Amino acid sequence: MHSAGRFAFSVGLISLLACLSLSIPLHAEDKPKPLVIPLQSFGLPKGFFSGGHSLTCLHVHIAGTRLFWLDASHIFVAFTTNSPCTLKSGSDAATVRGIVFEKSGVRIATRDWPVEGEFTLFAGPNHLAVLWRGSELEFLDDHLQTVESGELAEKPKGLYVTPARRTIPLLSADGRNFEFYGVTPLKLLDTIAIDQSTEVNAVEDWTPGDERVAGVHCKDKSDYTCTKILVLTPDANYLRPDGEPWSYEETAKPVALQPIGFLDPTHLVISRLEKGFLHNPQVFIVRRDGSKTILPNPGAPFTAQAIAGIAADGGRFGLEYAGPSMCENCVSEKRFVVDEVDSKKFLFEKYGSPFFSRFELSPDGKSVAVLDDGALSIYPLPAHD
Repeated sequence: MHSAGRFAFSVGLISLLACLSLSIPLHAEDKPKPLVIPLQSFGLPKGFFSGGHSLTCLHVHIAGTRLFWLDASHIFVAFTTNSPCTLKSGSDAATVRGIVFEKSGVRIATRDWPVEGEFTLFAGPNHLAVLWRGSELEFLDDHLQTVESGELAEKPKGLYVTPARRTIPLLSADGRNFEFYGVTPLKLLDTIAIDQSTEVNAVEDWTPGDERVAGVHCKDKSDYTCTKILVLTPDANYLRPDGEPWSYEETAKPVALQPIGFLDPTHLVISRLEKGFLHNPQVFIVRRDGSKTILPNPGAPFTAQAIAGIAADGGRFGLEYAGPSMCENCVSEKRFVVDEVDSKKFLFEKYGSPFFSRFELSPDGKSVAVLDDGALSIYPLPAHD
C-alpha cells in the first residue's frame, strides 16, 4: 500500500518535472530575439560604452550620440568616431558620424560632420533629421541629403525636441517667449509669452510640447512646495477644443511635482515625490480635467527623465529613467521601459549604461531600438491588445 503510494507520487513528480522541463524552453523560444547590429565596423570606437570616464571629457561625445526613428522603418544613429577620454581624443578634432539603417538592419546612408563650435543633431518634424548650428538649421532626409535649410533671425537661447515632433520649439534669445516652428518650409507657427503673470514668471524651467509648454510653480525654494503645474498655450489657440491653458495642482500634502513631457495636448506625464524618507518617485499621466493615471514603478531609486517615443495611436510610449550617482547631475545607470496607458506592468524594460546609451519606441509602437554595448539592437514588441 505504502509502496504503491510512493510509486504513484514518484511517477507524478517525474511527470511534473518533465512538463516543467518542456515548458521552459518552449517559453524561451516564444520570446522574440532582437536584431543586433554591431557598430564597430561602421566606425564606433572600441570600448565606447564601457569603462569609467571623467565627466570633463564627455560633453562632446554625449552631445554627438543620438538614436531616433525617422519613421517606422528607418533608424538614425550618431556617435563620435574618436574614442572618449584618451590622450589622442583630446588632440584630434571630433567627428560625428550619422548612419541611417532600415529596420531590417541594412545601412542605407552614412554622413560625417566635424564638430566645430555649437553642433546638435536631433529628430524633427516630417520624418527629418535636423542639424543645428548657431542660428542655422539644416533638414536631412533618410538618405542624409539636405532637403531644406533655414536661418533664424537670431540665435535662440534654447532649442527643444517634442515627443510627437510636430513642431520645433525654441526659447527666444531674450528668454521671454517660446516660438514654435514648422518645416518645409521653415516658418513660425505660434508664440507663447512666459512673462505674462507673476505666477508664470516664478516658473524657472519649462517643458515644451507641440504649441504648449508645462512648468512647475513653487511657493518657495523647497522642492516640496512645487505643487502646481501650469500648462500654457498660444493666445491664438484658445478657441480650439484643446487650445485653452490648464493646470494640475495638489494641496493635500507636501509634494514635488515635475513635468516630463506631453503625450498629446491634454495628457501630460509628470513625476511626483511625497516628502518623507520612505517615499519613492511616482509617475502619473495627468489630464486637463484633473484626473490622473499612475504608471508602473521601476523601483527606487530611479526617476523618470524623458519620453522616448510615442506610438501613433497614443496607446504606448517609451520612458527613460535614471538612477542617481555620487555627483550632481550624474547617473549611475539608466532604465528603459515601454508603458501602455492602461497597463499595470511594463511592456518592455532594459537597463542601459550611464553615459551614451539611448533608446526609443518606434512610431508604429511595434519595435524598440536600443543603442548600447557597441551595437544597435531592435526588439520586436507584442501586438496591441
